[in-house]
Amino acid sequence: ASLTMFASSSRAAFAPKLSPTSSRTPSRASRPAHRAVRVHAGPFDGIQKAIADNKAVLAERESAKRASPPGVPPPPIVPEITPATFGFVDNAERMNSRASMVGWWALLLVEGVAGKGLLEIFGFTVGKGINFTF
Repeated sequence: ASLTMFASSSRAAFAPKLSPTSSRTPSRASRPAHRAVRVHAGPFDGIQKAIADNKAVLAERESAKRASPPGVPPPPIVPEITPATFGFVDNAERMNSRASMVGWWALLLVEGVAGKGLLEIFGFTVGKGINFTF
């Protein structure tokens, strides 16, 4: 795939040529002649073509999945399957992750305001942790 753009044959051709009797706009005959120049887009020339080809192959595979085998007529009624609303479904997992994020930030806020860890807030005695000296 290459792009086509127009370029003038010389830089001086862009300057308007005015006659003493004409207005400030150049006439059609005095306009510069343009020639087509091929410009290559670079190393990514084939990416859009590859993406389009891949989409076509995937669409063909999807239609082949839903097609009946040769000699078998399609069913008279296609069942309509409703998406699940209970269990490990996308919406439940999304809500679970949002609730965990809110809980995590709430825990950090409580520990920051109290100046203690969660176990100390509940009354448990905690040690100094592992005594690493760096």
